Amino acid sequence: MADDDIEKLLKEINAANPPGQSAAAQVPTKKNAVKKSESPSGSGRFPFAVASGVVVGGSGAIFGLLFPFFTIIQTGLTAAVASFITAMIAGPPRWFSS
Repeated sequence: MADDDIEKLLKEINAANPPGQSAAAQVPTKKNAVKKSESPSGSGRFPFAVASGVVVGGSGAIFGLLFPFFTIIQTGLTAAVASFITAMIAGPPRWFSS
């Protein structure tokens, strides 16, 4: 691209922007990007880990109930702890916090 083309594009961009605002001011950077605030309503890592531990632990307890060579406590507690640790490491999915 020639310098004339670049100057022409910059003039078009500046004409489209409101007066007093350059095109560089509109591009968000990491420093001035809006951070998503953590809401105290329970959309964090720990509440998700607890919820997943309860759900998967219940499923593990049902599995232990159906198979006689496993105990309910053995399968339920193991599934709950494993799910809790995994959820704490991985964090909640995007749909959980929306």
